[in-house]
Amino acid sequence: MKALVLEGINQIHITDIKTPDCDNTETLLKVIYCSICRTDAKMWFQGQRDLVLPRILGHEICGYDLNSNEKFIVWPANTCNECYYCKNGAENLCSNIQIIGFHVDGGFAPYIKVPKTSLIKVPQNVPPEIACMTELLSSAVNAIEQVDLQKNQNVLIFGGGPAGLMLGLACKYFGAEPVVVENISEKLKQITPFCKKTNITISAIPAVGTFDVAINATPDPNTLREGISKLNPGGKYCLFSGFTKNTNFPTDLLNELHYRQLTLVGAYGSTKRQMETALKILENNTQAIRMLIHKIIPLESVPLVLPEILLGRTLKYVVDLQKYG
Repeated sequence: MKALVLEGINQIHITDIKTPDCDNTETLLKVIYCSICRTDAKMWFQGQRDLVLPRILGHEICGYDLNSNEKFIVWPANTCNECYYCKNGAENLCSNIQIIGFHVDGGFAPYIKVPKTSLIKVPQNVPPEIACMTELLSSAVNAIEQVDLQKNQNVLIFGGGPAGLMLGLACKYFGAEPVVVENISEKLKQITPFCKKTNITISAIPAVGTFDVAINATPDPNTLREGISKLNPGGKYCLFSGFTKNTNFPTDLLNELHYRQLTLVGAYGSTKRQMETALKILENNTQAIRMLIHKIIPLESVPLVLPEILLGRTLKYVVDLQKYG
């Protein structure tokens, strides 16, 4: 089969490889769609902590079981199920985790083997090109849970890309009031239809007012200072997107955490339960989610769009794998 393989930094190619074999704990899926995450572009450009090369990227997957023809999304992880974190509902923190598209091969190929425990059945009313974006939404759900978001709280979200908008959608689901800030005027125009459809407030930077929670959906480290300055006493800042490298953490920001009893938390990936929650949110917002699709592209076009995705000036690219076999 033909697959898109990342062999090294800035080295990604279509390669003929063997269709994977499955054992009795795995299922062979025919990939229908796999959407491109900004992390995929980051791995192509500079690598990533959990990336093991060479690798077929792609972790936002929807496919069907060749035996049953049932449609599934994939929680992109395989964990030990024995450690403290696995036994206490935080399996995304398992030290032995194997992440699809990072440690093991992902969805930029016509077939993928996945653990049976990672499969989540897709409702009939959810199109596969929409379903594949559940994983990104599940990461947003994880962030919301890490800040223990309460109903009617005000949330400041930095970044109007797909991740920031998914965070906004998750906030609305949990009864909070998000404000998404974006400093690129072209992007503001792109996201306006989605935000109108979902009643999410959008703003240019800086946003007006103070907030109970701030979340970064951009790697710009300046959003840390801006977010902390906008928090109410007792507020929380969630590191959702990793910051640009070689960023010093100023001591005056540490003092702000101290004096105003602020909380700084991280969020990375998601649990299978959070993935299931995200699918419920998505099922009720399929028309809005479709607005996030910038373009559906063939596998061969992925290397061409990675630089554009890395710049953060576009919405979601979705890769169509149906013609490959």
